[in-house]
Amino acid sequence: MLGKGFYVIEHEQGAENDNIPLWGNKVENPAELSAQSTSRAHLVPVPQVPGAFQIMNVLSRDECRRLIDIAETLGFNQDAAVSLPRHIRHNDSLTWLTDDTTESLIWQRCRGLLASGIEAIGGLVPLGINQRFRFYKYGEGDFFKPHTDGSWPGSKLIDGVHVQNAFDDRYSQMTFLMLLSDDFEGGDTQFWVNDVEPNKPAQRGQPARQVNVRTPAGSVLCFPHGMHPLHCVHSSEPITRGVKYIIRTDLLFPLD
Repeated sequence: MLGKGFYVIEHEQGAENDNIPLWGNKVENPAELSAQSTSRAHLVPVPQVPGAFQIMNVLSRDECRRLIDIAETLGFNQDAAVSLPRHIRHNDSLTWLTDDTTESLIWQRCRGLLASGIEAIGGLVPLGINQRFRFYKYGEGDFFKPHTDGSWPGSKLIDGVHVQNAFDDRYSQMTFLMLLSDDFEGGDTQFWVNDVEPNKPAQRGQPARQVNVRTPAGSVLCFPHGMHPLHCVHSSEPITRGVKYIIRTDLLFPLD
């Protein structure tokens, strides 16, 4: 049964609610991710967005469906922990501090593609992804207004305790956005780039152009975040039909 073995680790503070559950799981790999992916992942640059790229075919359709089913079983909230108020982030959310196996299986499908380093991050080789999986569900009319993504430490569940900064050697510099569905209209990820120097983000008061990016289900959109100089203001276009499910987490890079 999906959702069996999950429990609330603790409750977190949101923009409007101080009782948002942080979920953990007792059984490893509850979404039954395969040890061997049925499709070969490959990397596709997004040249119109500074520092961005997509990793295609990371998750199978069945794996996406099982992750969605888990999220729906646990239940979404209108508010989100450590997030913006609903008039900006108008979607539903839940946070799952996932297990080592789930994180490792996803990371192993991507690791080889990034092993030579990421040019936008000074050639650094990422060490993994954050186990703090933030699920977002966008129904018809839902949106995320222009915003920037914050950087995060690598979180982990250790002996049943949520350790927010579980590693002393890494921190995030890129968003790792997994698309779980694509049977919807609208919902593109929209970036604002400098219209005169398109290899740079648009800054306040500068001429800007909007770049829409569509990511297929099972694939991942990555882009610089936090204080990185290539971090673009971005948004999620309103949904006009269907439901968009995503998992936002982070690529973790060495501190030294």
